[in-house]
Amino acid sequence: MALLDRVKLRTGSDLPDSELQAMIDAITADMDARFGPAGPISVELGDPTDPCSRALRTLRLVRPLDDSQPVEIVEIDPSNSGLPDNEIQLAASDYAVLHGGRTLQRLTGGPNGRSFWAPMVRATYTPAGEQAARDEAVIKLMQLDLSYRGGLKSERAGDYQYTLSGDVAAEREAIFGALAQRRGTVMA
Repeated sequence: MALLDRVKLRTGSDLPDSELQAMIDAITADMDARFGPAGPISVELGDPTDPCSRALRTLRLVRPLDDSQPVEIVEIDPSNSGLPDNEIQLAASDYAVLHGGRTLQRLTGGPNGRSFWAPMVRATYTPAGEQAARDEAVIKLMQLDLSYRGGLKSERAGDYQYTLSGDVAAEREAIFGALAQRRGTVMA
């Protein structure tokens, strides 16, 4: 289901699709400005100054990878040369993805098989569940934006009563904060 349809379903809004899409685009632009665009990320793993890093059979990813998306793993050995000839792009059979995408295990049976990882490894991958988390945050922000009534403190008509729940800006920041925490980002 498209994000616009999910927003319409969960908010019950009767605004035109073009207006809802403009709001979604604005929220997405704000997310991209805060966290960068959704999609593949590139992380460097290892410590070339630590002699024990040559004995690592597994590497741990802070954000689990989505194994249904393309993954590129490059070993850099020696890591301090800066020469492209020292970078080896691994085949999928050179490593295994374990623990729900959080661990990379080096395998000996692939075309570039080794028992241990090189001192520096660059992994380019799409984190698992990132787009779903962003979509959920967009929906929550849309619900908040569509319910905001310009500082209304209280409204009453018969048995119906509505009081603004609090600071809208703080609620928006709480939603962004939850997304940042999920991503492993530290916001100061």
